[in-house]
Amino acid sequence: MKTKKEIIKYLIVTPFIGATDFGVYYLLIHFRLPYSVSKAISYVIANGAGYLFNKFWIFKRKRKQSAVPEVGRYFIVDVSLFAVNIIINQVILHVWPHAVFLAIATASILTAMMSFICKKFWVFKTSICLK
Repeated sequence: MKTKKEIIKYLIVTPFIGATDFGVYYLLIHFRLPYSVSKAISYVIANGAGYLFNKFWIFKRKRKQSAVPEVGRYFIVDVSLFAVNIIINQVILHVWPHAVFLAIATASILTAMMSFICKKFWVFKTSICLK
């Protein structure tokens, strides 16, 4: 039952984080910041918000230990899955060059599932597992 609630919360938060990334990016390019700078800033803000939502609302981890290892694991998961997302997208487009929506949807869904699993069982695992 606990995992089901976590999945529901994750499905609520994920679009919000995507919208945050898009909104900050759009706002910054509107103010004429370079695209790469705008994207870097929006990525950091969205992932920071994602970390906080995942830690305190979805997985309810309120440990008093240092958050540095947890933040490091979170960053590793997000960067790794960003690369996986690109690879899945490219593989699908290589096989079906005009299937852009299929490529985006498949890459997004698969990496979102992998992200939930990695965050639940590695990033925000219980303190017993951290010892």
